[in-house]
Amino acid sequence: MGQRITIKIRDRKFTLEAESPEMEHYIRVAAEKVDEKYYEYLKMFPGKTSDEILSFIALNSFIRIDELERAIEEKKKEEEDLQARLRSYLENIEKEI
Repeated sequence: MGQRITIKIRDRKFTLEAESPEMEHYIRVAAEKVDEKYYEYLKMFPGKTSDEILSFIALNSFIRIDELERAIEEKKKEEEDLQARLRSYLENIEKEI
């Protein structure tokens, strides 16, 4: 069982459960970032509702997550290719010995 923590976003308090001190840290940092982005977007898009601004934040966050997931997949493919090339190289060395 985790620890109950309270975070604040836009002057609203939310009580959550953090499974570990590390997760508590991540939650608090994420809440701070959402808050920062909210006020940043509020300046960029005056007249937009809180729901619209929070939707922009969510949309942009998930776009970034998708970009990072694609980058990770690409790096995994590169690693697999390097591993295969290394195996082939080592096999050729063994054949020469």
